[in-house]
Amino acid sequence: MKKFIVLFLFIFSASAFAQEKIDTVQIINNGTLNMEIDSRINNVIKAKEDAVCTYTAPTKKPVDKKPVVVKSNDPCAGMPQVSGFKIQIYYSKNRADADKVRAEFNKTYPDMSAQVVYYSPDYRVLVGDYFSKSSASRDIRRLKSNYNSAFSIPYKVLCRKAK
Repeated sequence: MKKFIVLFLFIFSASAFAQEKIDTVQIINNGTLNMEIDSRINNVIKAKEDAVCTYTAPTKKPVDKKPVVVKSNDPCAGMPQVSGFKIQIYYSKNRADADKVRAEFNKTYPDMSAQVVYYSPDYRVLVGDYFSKSSASRDIRRLKSNYNSAFSIPYKVLCRKAK
């Protein structure tokens, strides 16, 4: 009798917690994609899409006092500095030497910005503003003729100037 009760409870609990599979999508051309979505998940996704994709034009008289949030297509809106990369062309323990290299660089490459920063115990000359290492690689190859030790380092960069 105990075995019968345990078997009954096992079968009942398995059927009680089974998921509903309502929506099914099948694509047969160029491969197969079977997608089964629970109706509750589908409702949440549709509600989220409706909330993001709907836009109501403002009326002359505001109905409610809630502020309207406008999303901008500008990636730099609200954040002047982002994580990116700079190219290090020189380092020294002497600040005067680093300033001399920066001044020489500014004369040779007026299209690129240069700055001297202090990382204990060295002064480093950093140039350019880049979003990624790959965008900095073209300028690194160009700078290698004059600065053999040029390489990219992670650094906070100005979003508006970055390439």
